[in-house]
Amino acid sequence: MSLNSEKRRELEEKILSKRQQIDFEKTNIDQITEFSGENNENPDVMEEIKNYDDPADNVVDSAEIKSLKIAENELNELLIQLKGLDQH
Repeated sequence: MSLNSEKRRELEEKILSKRQQIDFEKTNIDQITEFSGENNENPDVMEEIKNYDDPADNVVDSAEIKSLKIAENELNELLIQLKGLDQH
C-alpha cells in the first residue's frame, strides 16, 4: 500500500469518527433543549424553579456548544486535507 493510500485511509477513518462525534453531540444538545421544557413543568428543586421561565436554549452548556464547533472545525480541516490528497 502506498504512502498516499495509507494517508487517505487514515484521513477517511478520522473523518468518519469526527462525523460520529458531531452527530452524537448534536443529538445530545437536541435532547437537552427538547426535554428541558418538560423538566420545568413540575419543578421539584429550587434551581429548576429559579430557571423556570428560561428558554430551552439557555439550558445547553456553552462548553457543549463550543465542543461541537471545535469538532466541526476539525472535520473541515480533515476534509481539506483529504481534498489536498486528491489533487496530488
